[in-house]
Amino acid sequence: MNVSPTIRYYVRRLLAEHPAVQSRLQDQPPTTMESPEDRLEGYINLDSLTYPQLNELEFLVELHQKIKVNEPHHTQHLKNIERKIFNLVGVDLSAPSVSPDVVADLASFFSDREETESPAATLSAPTNAVTLRQYGQYFQLVTSITARYLGKMIVNNYWLLTRPRQGWLSQLRVDMFWDINNLLQSLPTARTEMLLSEAEVEALDQWIHGFIRHACRVLPTLPRLLLAAGMPSHLLYDLVGQPSSN
Repeated sequence: MNVSPTIRYYVRRLLAEHPAVQSRLQDQPPTTMESPEDRLEGYINLDSLTYPQLNELEFLVELHQKIKVNEPHHTQHLKNIERKIFNLVGVDLSAPSVSPDVVADLASFFSDREETESPAATLSAPTNAVTLRQYGQYFQLVTSITARYLGKMIVNNYWLLTRPRQGWLSQLRVDMFWDINNLLQSLPTARTEMLLSEAEVEALDQWIHGFIRHACRVLPTLPRLLLAAGMPSHLLYDLVGQPSSN
């Protein structure tokens, strides 16, 4: 599959920043004609990716970018995504620890080339104080994006199929996810403005994740579409799955 120059560059930059790769490159001095890009290209296997793998790689790169810009304090999330990216491109990072002074030319090479980009507008991520009104925005966004490709009837059915068993969720009419105002008007005002408990937030997250995973069977680009449309990265991070240890 054809990998875009942007994705290829981003993967190389992540590798250049990884201590294990820096250690290896330090032990193998470059030849006279070898550029930093050429050296890193030897570590990755992008051209043999299948379409599902390429789609997953593009989603992981875009999610990594979004978290790094909007939530840089989530370092563990970033590391886990990086592990998934490296696994996809066939990089084995089981290397010894790095010495203090390593490959300064690679670091400066990529820092000089990195451009500052304005992140896409993102819906506000919930804090400790989250209401049903806030989550209504996420349900509406997921519904509208998915329906462009799968249609209203299928989307409604997917919401019903993936709804968790918690009884209170049946109060949320999936046929009203299309319009947040109609959805909220169908519920008591006190309920829409009441702060959600941790268990309720987990149930809503589970429902959104279940819907996206189910829809991905026929629309594998859905996570990327949602991310581009402003879906908060914390609601998509769980789709990354558990990283394997390196």
